[in-house]
Amino acid sequence: MPPRILVLCDLEGAAGVVDFKLQTYADARYYDQAKRLATLEINALVDGILDSGPAQVVVLDGHGPGGLDYETLHRDARMMVGRPLPLPWIDASYEAQFLYGHHAMNHVGTGVLCHSWSSTSISNCWLNGELIGEIGMNCALASEVGVPTVFISGDDATIEEGKRYVPEVVGVSVKEGLSRTSAISLSPLKARDLMREGGRLAMTKIDQVTHYSPAPPYTFRTEYIAAETADARAKKPGVEQVSSQAVEVKAESLLEIMQQR
Repeated sequence: MPPRILVLCDLEGAAGVVDFKLQTYADARYYDQAKRLATLEINALVDGILDSGPAQVVVLDGHGPGGLDYETLHRDARMMVGRPLPLPWIDASYEAQFLYGHHAMNHVGTGVLCHSWSSTSISNCWLNGELIGEIGMNCALASEVGVPTVFISGDDATIEEGKRYVPEVVGVSVKEGLSRTSAISLSPLKARDLMREGGRLAMTKIDQVTHYSPAPPYTFRTEYIAAETADARAKKPGVEQVSSQAVEVKAESLLEIMQQR
């Protein structure tokens, strides 16, 4: 059987995408253009994966309101679409996880479009006392079911964050952050060339990368920008309010953490 590969996608890490209000929010003026730019990069990444031989590539659109132009998605990719997605979205049937178009956690100085799950409501998140964002949690969730993370793309800060968890991960940087909403970006054509090269190389790393596997039990803390949000979250079962703006959930598995947070 050909290997099954999950490509977990976000929108903020595409070349040329640098603005929430103009490009990544659902009502943004250039939202459709941003989705096309990301999809064409993903298609090049899929080509690189397939250059290594037959594979079943499943593309998960992980951007909140949607980050892909499905009409132009690679003909040989399968799509995991719709909300809510059942947890876990990754299991031991996959050989590897690719993180496409990701962004650094919130408050990273030159992290382009950096945020932690929500760009409007969350200030910081911690897992067992250490700051963490979507990159770290995605790596850890995959490792919990035995799947290595072998590829990550985005800006320079994204690649640096990814290598903190998986030092051997293949990183493709498509832009150098100047601020949260500005960057020196590669051209779309150059970015696609690098995606294909990166995808091809990452397929050779499946048995060579470190798994990021923090030890249980787990405590996940979320600090919200508004105290009212924390008050509302604390009313849900299993959620404890620990300050005016922060809540915690505790569990023995990361899957349980994600189901509660």
